[in-house]
Amino acid sequence: MQVHVTACDQYRLRVTTWGGGRPPHALVIPGLSADWRALAPQIRTLRSLGWTVHVIDLPGFALAPALQTKDANIVKLADYVAAVAADLGVEHALVLGHSLGGGVALHLALRKPNLVDGLILIAPAALGVSLHWVYKLYCIPLLGRALLRPAVLEASSIRRFLVGSGRRNDARFVGRLVRHGMKARHRALSHRAVIWGNQPRPWQRVRAILPGGEQRGMWIDRRIAELSKVPTLVLWGNEDRVISVADAKRCRDLPLAEVCIAPGVGHSLPLEAAAWANAHITRFVTALRQERAKAA
Repeated sequence: MQVHVTACDQYRLRVTTWGGGRPPHALVIPGLSADWRALAPQIRTLRSLGWTVHVIDLPGFALAPALQTKDANIVKLADYVAAVAADLGVEHALVLGHSLGGGVALHLALRKPNLVDGLILIAPAALGVSLHWVYKLYCIPLLGRALLRPAVLEASSIRRFLVGSGRRNDARFVGRLVRHGMKARHRALSHRAVIWGNQPRPWQRVRAILPGGEQRGMWIDRRIAELSKVPTLVLWGNEDRVISVADAKRCRDLPLAEVCIAPGVGHSLPLEAAAWANAHITRFVTALRQERAKAA
């Protein structure tokens, strides 16, 4: 394992790399306030299949300074990831993203189509307009400032929001998720910046407080058709309480996209259903490499 730091504007993005640095490359983007541990089973699987894996922590989540709201728009976050890829010398890559990381991966594929050879999206943001109702509270400045203070999620909150019925009563598993938490000021401020930096435009704010308006500041809307030639694997839990599995239906019209739904699984799918997810990922990336070899 090697750790590299890329400077982008005033930020420092941490990149953790497994492998010798040779192709094929995989860029992995964790979710909001998460790090490589949330995707450890998928990293191991990709490594076992011969990929060099680069986990890119978004600005402010691993290293200070905190991300500022003006720089937290999801399009700009995708540009930061592209800058890291260029710094690493990666010209073509498979991109795997979870939650917010999945939304960033979608925008990266739209902005840098020559970079992205394939997508693995795990419960991604930016596809639809359905986030948990608590998200609306985060968007209210004074209330959001109070709710998004430096803190570690407690086991009760993890069971309520992040884990499906299949692992909800698994105390050892829930305890591991609690230990993944980090009480860091720069991380909490960056979390807040992403939420506030991806609000809808002023004339759409009223729609944002109505059911289904939460993602209007980040969703890719009708541009999804531009991804019709990108091989895509979409994995989702049918009990996801953070980003609704109903958003997965937007991918069913993409000719090269496959959507797989895990029963009894919540938003922490990469860890909750690691074996299930890795089986699908293994099949997908094996087929992807075979297609690329034929094309070459």
